[in-house]
Formats: sequence, C-alpha cells, structure tokens
Amino acid sequence: MGDNLKKFINIGLLILWMIIIFVLSNDTGTASSNKSDGIASFISDIISFIDTDTLIFIIRKLAHFTEYLILGILFLNVLKDYNNIDIKLVIITILFCFSYAISDEVHQLFIQSRSGKFTDVLIDTLGSSIGVIIYYLILKRKYKNV
Repeated sequence: MGDNLKKFINIGLLILWMIIIFVLSNDTGTASSNKSDGIASFISDIISFIDTDTLIFIIRKLAHFTEYLILGILFLNVLKDYNNIDIKLVIITILFCFSYAISDEVHQLFIQSRSGKFTDVLIDTLGSSIGVIIYYLILKRKYKNV
C-alpha cells in the first residue's frame, strides 16, 4: 500500500472515530441510559452478584475509557506517519485527547438531559493516555530506534 493511501486511511479512521464519539454524545440522556441499561441487564443475568446501578456506572465509565483509548491510538497513528515517534508526540496526542474530551463534555451540556462532567474528562484522558503509552511501547519495540 502506498504511503499516501496509508496516510489517507489513517486520517479517515481518526475522523470517523471522532464523528462516532460526537454522535454518541449527541444522544439524549434517555437514549444514552437505555444503551447502558440494556448492556447492564444482559451482564447482570450472567453476573448476579453486582447490583444493576453499580454495573451501569462501570459500563458507562468503561465506555468513556475505551472510546478515548481508541482515539489516542488513532491520533498517534496519524502523527507517526508524519514525524519520528517520540515522547513529544505522545504528549501532543494526550493533550489533543484531553482537549477533545473537554469539547465532548461541553457538547453534552447542550443535549437534553445530559451533563458535562470533569470526571468523565479525566476518565477519557486516562483511557487515551494508556492507549497511547501501550501503542508507543509497541512501536518502540517494533522499530527499536524510537
């Protein structure tokens, strides 16, 4: 695959993932809760020792963590196509994800029965940080000259 096509695909995947995050944040509070409730109901049938409210909380926070873990990996993947991978790019990626998380929570302030929470920004940033660090370590091991 040519370098330009690879770069185009990587940018496309990043933009697509950012759109997915935006669309999910655009759900009303009821629609968002229904998604979490459905997943929690399914899991609670299997794992009965965790109460449903706790399970819903865990599912919602894991969703934040995971979507930003993926965002961090995708953003660093784009940057590595244009620069030598180093700690500076890791920091830029984490700052980008932190900024996008803030904008995501501000966006939710304008959605019916949703709220923006700084704790969610922190969870998002933690997810992206872990994703970026894992990806960085994989790249470092793969190329050994990172």
